[in-house]
Amino acid sequence: MASTKDTQAYHSMISTAVDFTDIYVRNGYLSATRSVRDIDTNSRRSFLYSIPLPLANSDSPPTILPPAELPSKIKARIPSQSGSKLAILVEEVIPSIGGKPESKRNVFEIWTDQGHRLANRIALPADTHGQVCTDFGWFGGINWSPDESTLVYCAEVNNPKTESFFGIGTPDENGKAIIGGQYTLGVGKSEDWGEKYGSTALLALFCVNVETGNIGVVKNVPGSSLLNNPKSMDGGYVLGQPVFSPCGNCVVYTGWDAGEGGEMPRRLGAIYCFHRPCKIYSSPVTNLLHTLSISAPSEDSQVGVRDDGDCVCITPNDRLARSPRFSNPSTEKGAKLAYLCNTKGFDTHGGCMALRVCDWDVSNGTVMTGTETDVVDLIALPGERPNDTVEVAGIKFPGLFLNQLPEECFSPDGNHILATTEWGSVTRAIIISLSDGSVQPLNFNLLDNVNSANFASQRFVCFTGDGGIVVAQSEVDRPTLLGYLPSFLDAKTNIVKSLVLANLSPLSSTSSSSCGAVPNFKAGIGYVYKVFNILPTHGNVKVPVGCILMVPENSENAKLPMIVVPHGGPHTCMSTSFFPTYGFLCKHGRYAILHVNFRGSTGFGQASLESLAGNAGSLDVLDVVSATQSVIDMGVADPARIGVCGGSHGGFLAGHLIGQHPELFKVAAMRNPCTNIASMVTATDIPDWCYVETLGTGKAELDIMWEKSPIAHIEHVKAPTLIALGMKDRRVPPSQGLEYFHAVRAKNVPSKLLIYEDCDHAIDTVVNEADFWINTKRWFDDHLRKT
Repeated sequence: MASTKDTQAYHSMISTAVDFTDIYVRNGYLSATRSVRDIDTNSRRSFLYSIPLPLANSDSPPTILPPAELPSKIKARIPSQSGSKLAILVEEVIPSIGGKPESKRNVFEIWTDQGHRLANRIALPADTHGQVCTDFGWFGGINWSPDESTLVYCAEVNNPKTESFFGIGTPDENGKAIIGGQYTLGVGKSEDWGEKYGSTALLALFCVNVETGNIGVVKNVPGSSLLNNPKSMDGGYVLGQPVFSPCGNCVVYTGWDAGEGGEMPRRLGAIYCFHRPCKIYSSPVTNLLHTLSISAPSEDSQVGVRDDGDCVCITPNDRLARSPRFSNPSTEKGAKLAYLCNTKGFDTHGGCMALRVCDWDVSNGTVMTGTETDVVDLIALPGERPNDTVEVAGIKFPGLFLNQLPEECFSPDGNHILATTEWGSVTRAIIISLSDGSVQPLNFNLLDNVNSANFASQRFVCFTGDGGIVVAQSEVDRPTLLGYLPSFLDAKTNIVKSLVLANLSPLSSTSSSSCGAVPNFKAGIGYVYKVFNILPTHGNVKVPVGCILMVPENSENAKLPMIVVPHGGPHTCMSTSFFPTYGFLCKHGRYAILHVNFRGSTGFGQASLESLAGNAGSLDVLDVVSATQSVIDMGVADPARIGVCGGSHGGFLAGHLIGQHPELFKVAAMRNPCTNIASMVTATDIPDWCYVETLGTGKAELDIMWEKSPIAHIEHVKAPTLIALGMKDRRVPPSQGLEYFHAVRAKNVPSKLLIYEDCDHAIDTVVNEADFWINTKRWFDDHLRKT
């Protein structure tokens, strides 16, 4: 019976999640794609909502039609700027015919007449490139040219052709196959970018004319030798995030050093690692685009033959530069180019970025020399800029902590940039003045309560074309809402209640008869939350430690069992967004949940973040202990019933906490934990993390790595410990958790091991995610509630 109730409760919470993967406004409609867990098929389903924007001076919420499910073969939907065209990237399965094996191919469908007419289907040949990269959160990008005739995109570079030493097939007619190279790294075998990027080695840029269907590679790029003579995949650059310049004569993009730039002799893990060396480049493409526009190009005008001139590095002096974005041209001569940069770079996996803006000469397709300005510079400590007086969740502006700028970030008048950044324990939409560099939170509230205005996580989504903007808001106890602000400038100084565009209903995640129908979710009923900061006395950098406390309803004056949750990373941040899994533990398990943004978290200034380097396993541990003690002192938590739950670096901290403070932390649940850095350093895709977090800078010493690992404190561990492992994890090898599990079990401490054969570091396949969280809840029920 308890198992059924747990299953029902998990299903109810997880079905309320509102996870958007794509949102844009065209032709008076907001298009939003929602991703929904499907436990039955162990996959995610996608639903498309089309929401009419409100009429002028209307206070009535729009009528939302039922969503339409998008087939899984649709990988991307890219509208043109005018809204007259829509490119849909489809992955098709070609069945086995005539003895040929089943295969897949990418196809661009070009819809015209505001997306009503399928005008063209362009199959992308497998001998031109591999899979199109649709990782729009990092490497990927698909962008329309200003005249809407061409798409630029990035795709996998094909491996060189190889043959066995003893091949019996037809000899390669051009002698291009590399004999005996099929097992050689960089030839038949690719060096990839680690966790989540096992199929990504090199990405190149390609253009396709949407009318003729002609496809060409952009060859005048850094690392072009690999494109001109593809005998090896060693070195080169990964090219991504491409955008057309406003004149349409250039493509501007980010290039990550993949070996040729001298800073990456080995391709290290890329996911969650925002410090990999990268610069922004510009390549003229006038001749390439002309060639592609010819329906039947002659041999002497074939794609890639005509010279477009050399590429230019726009950011030669910056170790990190990414996310190029253009404004609309304000005059015949000028537009603006904005991007994120950090000249020195950082060794930690996340960090503060500067916002740089320069003038772009539309006529010549170049940056105007001497116009580069760092509108927002790097910030070491919150409030160090004299004019930053506004506080969010008790923190003055800490600097820009964001991975990318929004695709449409410039205001219509070109005087502001809108973006979303981590600001303490809150994610906040901001407005940046290009004239004076001032940064203000957008002051809106989709709800009536004061707590939402102060602590809700809010995002800028996009402009609407009429001077308004679309925003999103979620809270610890409320899934994402979409809203509309008629004027973003009004929200610069005053709190504005915007019009709610979408408050979406739950979508069931399973057909299991044991779960029944999903009830309507009532936000704020079941648990409440509080955001606060503490100021620990230990540590050299004195900045607040952010805390988010979740408490089940009707628990006043009760000392609750509490689960402490330090986040992973470590250079990330837990925000006040809606996470249904923690809502499940709090509401159904009736546990207090404490999230701790220890020093080293993003959103609290670069000095706070860097203070953890060399101090992992000590500074962060003491921060979590201090935060835990503060809640005990509030009278909320029972000091005899404190548990800890964390994944990755959070699992690393869980191991430290039950080893260094066994009298305080009585139970643990760990997900892919790092437990012995000394044995991890040669097996992970991020060995640099092992050095930086334990040693800071200097010579690597295995004994120091051991001393700063949870395994060094195993003799003190007596907390019942649950460990979950994704056996395909390349970030923290499963051997880490196995080593720790066997050490705990050898001490006769209650222990349990969950093995997920098909999962990587995140353990985020739908079925295994559900299994882990229900197991976690029951583990704490058995060992913490009964303590």
